[in-house]
Amino acid sequence: MAGLGLPILTLLLACGPYHGWPDATEVFPYVTTPETDLQPWEEVRWETEAYDPSDPTFVGLYLRKAVEHRKSAPPEVLAHFDAMRPQIPALAGPPDLAAVGDIMYQVQDNWAHYAEPSAVLLEDAALRVGNLETPVAPSFSTEPRAYGPYQFNAPPEMLVSLPVDILQLNNNHSLDVGDQGLLETVDQVELHARVGIGLDDPLVVDRDGVDVGLFAYTWGLNDGRTSEVFDLNVVRFGQDETDIGRIRDQLEATQADRKVVFVHWGFEYEYYPDPHFMIVAREIIAAGADLVVGHGPHVVQPAELCYVNHPDVVPGIGTCSVRTEDDEPRTAAVLYSLGDFGTDIPGDPTAVGLVGTATFAGRDVTGLGWAPVASVTEQRQAWVRPLEVLLDQPHYLEELERIRAHLGTSWER
Repeated sequence: MAGLGLPILTLLLACGPYHGWPDATEVFPYVTTPETDLQPWEEVRWETEAYDPSDPTFVGLYLRKAVEHRKSAPPEVLAHFDAMRPQIPALAGPPDLAAVGDIMYQVQDNWAHYAEPSAVLLEDAALRVGNLETPVAPSFSTEPRAYGPYQFNAPPEMLVSLPVDILQLNNNHSLDVGDQGLLETVDQVELHARVGIGLDDPLVVDRDGVDVGLFAYTWGLNDGRTSEVFDLNVVRFGQDETDIGRIRDQLEATQADRKVVFVHWGFEYEYYPDPHFMIVAREIIAAGADLVVGHGPHVVQPAELCYVNHPDVVPGIGTCSVRTEDDEPRTAAVLYSLGDFGTDIPGDPTAVGLVGTATFAGRDVTGLGWAPVASVTEQRQAWVRPLEVLLDQPHYLEELERIRAHLGTSWER
């Protein structure tokens, strides 16, 4: 191009494949219309970083939010997912990955069997992952509320029937019974032939000749606790200026054919991801993630495809599209929240969570899937059952229809 004059060179650059793209920071999700007329309880946020149990007003508002849930979102968010739902393709074959959300403490008498009914929904996946949202430390009490209303410890038998191979161990409940409890939890996970992620370094596993990198991060620990034993990979997702430098560095430093990032994030009891988290998701994908799997809100949130280095997909409402320096095109995806996989939080929107699944070709996400499960209690025995076996009960059928409208049916399993 040495012989080209400056005007011609400028014209060529201006007519490049991205010449029609807007400045990403000037379109959705960077630009949205703030909601108005919200109730005070709907505006209680940043829980992990700012929750103050000594403030009765705050606690009262938060408890109301836990009961009523924030169902609304900025109009651009609603329009975006209306356009995104039909774009999501169904699985292209048996799942390369299946994931469940928050595996929580429940009051029950059948710890060793409670997840058995839902195992069928994950059995054909090459890799199965869940977020263990309670310690399982045998030397500590497992009685309900032994450590207060928001700290837990379950018996190790909980691990027996969990239909997962890998457990995320870093979340806001990791240190509910301290470092000793976390050490015992790590031991129990290994004794039950599971593998933990989220502590210290990322994990790379081989599945059918493909090296899959698994990365796990949490946006904080309850009461601001810190570990003297482990690096819990805390990333303050809830801050206005979230720094994902740790994620970016680990993605860049880890050699893998495919990279999946698990994030414990999001505003609890909200049905849509806030635009802030949608921006962070795009940054994580641009940093090298092929799939982002979220949990933490205790309710189900929608998903989206995200195109990397596809100049024909212009960012804005109805699309997720980012550019990276390597110019390698790929298709990524974000599952913002899978909800809960076992909980005694009351109400169908918290009792019903998802088994999320994905297929890949190389680094490209070729399809997604969702299948609902429900936490039920029968004579002090808790179970996680496929929702389809409960549809003779009208309230479960109503919840299924709500989730179908919320997620879209193109990728329902």
